[in-house]
Amino acid sequence: MSGATAGLLCASLSRAQDRPVIAGEPPRYDQRPPSLVPNAQAIGRRYWAPGLNEGYVPQGLTVTGAEILVAAYRSVDPRQDNGLSRVFRLAQGDGRLAGSFDLPETYGHPGGLAARGTTLFVANSGRLLALDLPASLRSGSPAIIGERRVDKAMGPSFLACDGDALWFGPFRRQGEATLYAIPLARILEGGSEPLGPADAARRLPLPLLAQGATFDRSGGLWISESAGNRQGALHRLDPRSGAVLASYAAPGGIEDLGCATDGRLWAVSEAGSQRWSRWETFYPLVFEIDPGKLIARG
Repeated sequence: MSGATAGLLCASLSRAQDRPVIAGEPPRYDQRPPSLVPNAQAIGRRYWAPGLNEGYVPQGLTVTGAEILVAAYRSVDPRQDNGLSRVFRLAQGDGRLAGSFDLPETYGHPGGLAARGTTLFVANSGRLLALDLPASLRSGSPAIIGERRVDKAMGPSFLACDGDALWFGPFRRQGEATLYAIPLARILEGGSEPLGPADAARRLPLPLLAQGATFDRSGGLWISESAGNRQGALHRLDPRSGAVLASYAAPGGIEDLGCATDGRLWAVSEAGSQRWSRWETFYPLVFEIDPGKLIARG
């Protein structure tokens, strides 16, 4: 081996060692490394999204205690936007898969998750499901507390919880969209009539292409935006007026959001799942975001 060849090999190995290891089960169907993404300096821990090799497409996400919950549906066909769905439980510290359970068949596209105490809420277009989270994880089946139908004009395409209400809205490509805050008591009291705009305690303007939402430790509201392979975005909103205070470029395919007790945001991207494996962006990851390191758009 020549000195030049040995030098190149050592440099290559050094670069490989410098790359942080991504925890979790890597995709076997695609050997590409994760794409370079905007605001990479703000991204910390990264874990492969659960269920990728079984064809799951990650959607909903929430953080509860030391765990991250990810909801996903099964599809490898770009024309099929729903399927068998599961909630996966990941250890926040190392991305270890710590359990999972199936969702009912009517929740074939679980776009949002939110937790309050031991109650987990799941969003699907026109539906809201309340589950006993510990019982669901113990049994591997959904332990249903209650369910409400929702006017589909309201979504829900994602969920966030501020302790008193569930916040949700629709995914819209054009026109105007509204974010609704429905009191938890109204949701849990049950009823045969679908929840509608009149049930909302508050309404705010919602950015188009909204895919996820969460509240940070100071009560600030964050919305994720994405549509297909194009670059995504994060928007920080005034929770009183809905005004966009700042916007930040984000990985393409970004879906739902959560916030950990340390103030870090967590997100998941569907870009590079088997259904979307032909996208140029390959980032099928659950990833941590430090809001203090984000660089706003000019």
